Amino acid sequence: MASEKATFDDYVASCTPLLKLPEFEAEMRKRVCGIAGRLIGFDYDSDPLTGLIGFMREDLDLFKVLLKMTNLSQEKFKRIISAERHARGDYGNEWGLDRVHRNIISNDEFAESVAALFLEGRDNPTLVEHVADFYLDQLAFPEKWADLLQDRDFAARIAREMLAGDYSDKKGDEIERIVSEKLDAALAGTGLTGVKGRVPFLGKEVDLAVPNIENPDILIMISYMETTSSSQTTRANEQETMFDGVRRWNSRNRTNRAFINVVDGGGWLARRPDLRRLHRDSHYCLSINMLDQLNEIAAHHA
Repeated sequence: MASEKATFDDYVASCTPLLKLPEFEAEMRKRVCGIAGRLIGFDYDSDPLTGLIGFMREDLDLFKVLLKMTNLSQEKFKRIISAERHARGDYGNEWGLDRVHRNIISNDEFAESVAALFLEGRDNPTLVEHVADFYLDQLAFPEKWADLLQDRDFAARIAREMLAGDYSDKKGDEIERIVSEKLDAALAGTGLTGVKGRVPFLGKEVDLAVPNIENPDILIMISYMETTSSSQTTRANEQETMFDGVRRWNSRNRTNRAFINVVDGGGWLARRPDLRRLHRDSHYCLSINMLDQLNEIAAHHA
């Protein structure tokens, strides 16, 4: 191969646990400031029930702020809503947070029931009967929630906490954009580009394929994670299968297809066994700081 695969130790040394992307950070800071400003400037109704319903109905972001103030994750809140629906004889599929919010806007009875969950907490009769005490003990919505949200420092902090999941998702999208741009630069003048889609001979979706998904010479998988989860082992298992598929194809058809992992972030560095597998099960394993190697790789394989 024209470009040698880095050793695992050299690859790890090039990784960035908590990558700083100035434009992206500025964008997220702007979102935090915008939400905090709306929290401070909201016209809060003095009646507890009416005021809370009005606030919940304003938009999904402000509703998520309330959830953050309960000490419950969005997932646990959805389970509580499911338990409340189940108690009323509604055995349908679980609602996503956007569906919950739409129903709050359109259904007065439902809006009042959700507001009661916040205001009454573990004293709510439906929750006491149908929700485990461990979760009820975490449900601690502050009595003077409106006063807290008019404090600038608190509003900024709760907005930032509420956006944590968005930050991770959008940062992952930004990393994919950066890799795609680097690949396009490496392919400049060839008329080729990277495309995303399901590769038929693998039966799997790849993040970037060159020149196309039907007959790719280069296949790239991208993952940037700052936190850990069991899904990392699942990903390592899946990509082992994909790499074996590429190697078998190359052996049978005497081709030179390259399977590339672009992997970075503190979450992967903390899951060293899974990271070793991603390094092992690839022709090239690149960190964000190694993306210039795409020039040599593209020249050799594309």
